[in-house]
Amino acid sequence: MNYSYLIFIFSILLSFHANAGDGPSRAENFALIDHEGKSHELDYYLKMKGVKGLVVFVQGNGCPLVQKRIPELNRMSAIYQDKGILFCMLNANLQDSRADISKEVEEFKIRMPVLKDEAQIVARSLGVERTAEVYLISSTGRKIVYRGAFDDRLSYQAAKPIATKHYLRDALDNLLGGHEVKPAETEAPGCKITFPKYPKGLTYTRDIAPILAQKCTSCHTKGGLGPFAMSSYRKVAGWSDMISEVIMTRQMPPWQADPEVGEFANDCSLTAEEANKVVSWVADGSPKGDGPDPLEGLEKQVPEWFLGKPDKIITLPAQKVMAEGVFDYRYVTMDNPFDRDVWLKATEIRPGNTRVLHHVIVTSHPAGTRRSSQWVTGYAPGTQGQRYPEGSSVFLKKGHQLRFQLHYTASGKSEVDETELGLHISHEPTTKIFRTAVIAQRRFQIPSGDQEYKQQKTLPIRRNVTLYAINPHMHFRGKFMEFEAEFPDGRREMLLSVPNYNFNWQRTYVLKEPRKLPAGTQVHVRNAWDNSPYNPHNPDPTKSIGWGEQSFEEMFFATLGYIID
Repeated sequence: MNYSYLIFIFSILLSFHANAGDGPSRAENFALIDHEGKSHELDYYLKMKGVKGLVVFVQGNGCPLVQKRIPELNRMSAIYQDKGILFCMLNANLQDSRADISKEVEEFKIRMPVLKDEAQIVARSLGVERTAEVYLISSTGRKIVYRGAFDDRLSYQAAKPIATKHYLRDALDNLLGGHEVKPAETEAPGCKITFPKYPKGLTYTRDIAPILAQKCTSCHTKGGLGPFAMSSYRKVAGWSDMISEVIMTRQMPPWQADPEVGEFANDCSLTAEEANKVVSWVADGSPKGDGPDPLEGLEKQVPEWFLGKPDKIITLPAQKVMAEGVFDYRYVTMDNPFDRDVWLKATEIRPGNTRVLHHVIVTSHPAGTRRSSQWVTGYAPGTQGQRYPEGSSVFLKKGHQLRFQLHYTASGKSEVDETELGLHISHEPTTKIFRTAVIAQRRFQIPSGDQEYKQQKTLPIRRNVTLYAINPHMHFRGKFMEFEAEFPDGRREMLLSVPNYNFNWQRTYVLKEPRKLPAGTQVHVRNAWDNSPYNPHNPDPTKSIGWGEQSFEEMFFATLGYIID
């Protein structure tokens, strides 16, 4: 007798999970990262041509009722994929890391993505309680047409030689045949999933408002970038369903870096626990709780200058922007206001009109020429100035001119923009000069309809440097971009991965611990564009697209902020 197996069985509670009809009838849209670091969104797949539905099998490492299903799931996935059914797994176990899942995938030869639900918000929204449950989600309205057991072959303490009831297969055939799925629910044996317990119940005043104050109100305040101010319970509760949706789809907070690749000083993302709390609170009806409202009247004043008042302010000539249309980049050249060499310890661009100003890039060059152009600073939505590492600066040479590249978008009415550049000057020259390396790939042509067109560019590091910051840049078709260092001894290290790129937030990712890159290192930058009709941001999937300055064209562009050692 296999006593270890019996011990395991008794440890997972010997009972079936009866859904009892209390689960959701419709799946909410969600976005998750899989075991390989790739991003997946439910709506994206359900909108693909020919897709009729998605099977979600709840996976958990070490659960024999999961492991024994894998060969059958692999076979069924291969059979039904050509019929318009996609398959994936969902792991909501707190104890399973992505690395652990990858080992299980390799050992058991799982041939489908395993989506890691580290905050457990997708599992909660589906009503998941155990592993080995299977969900069939129709592409029509995200309706959950079946949930329960794969078939009746496996149970906690028994296994039939062959199944007599093929619940999932029958559900798939009925869905594809246009018939009602019966039964729509069955009891599913599986390993119990541990969810955080909140014995006092989550409330706005005690649990949620502190999270919002720390992670959200810097933008969601009067005059901030957010579309509404989180200034009271009434405001937050009124937007609560929307808050839950943008967290589930990873639209907010606007931080696209893979949480398992690198650590960044300016990380504004929610932790898994924080995301779980906010979404669970909304699902529970958004109760207020006792005590005063922590956000009442808390309208954080957006500072005139995030880095403090600059030593020198340069005001650009007013720029008129028409109500509609597509605008070429504008270039403004201004004389250097200093009659000497200066060392800039910080720079900040203060946008005059955030409704129309998309980005600004500032470079310097010798007066009367554009030779030897040097990067000075830049702005895009989400940036709040740049303070250079202690003891370093950007060098602005006497006699150089400043060149501003300005990109505007229409807002629906005539606008005027008066942007300013703030310069913070070091009183003494610095021996360390902060530099910006540009990595660009201009020779590409993205085929129309291509869902994942990839490119790669490698930057050789010729001197010992310390890397401080990374900024990826693409346009609306951008899908992912990742940065990997290959050291002279052959070691490889991922520096940054952005699996779900969002053009609307041009983040610079500042390394929490600067990284030494010795001479001979190569930095490999890989990306992909999605030029398909399933990309909701795609301006025109019927066109083949190459390099261009406009947002409806594309770029492969990245910068690395570094100091030569």
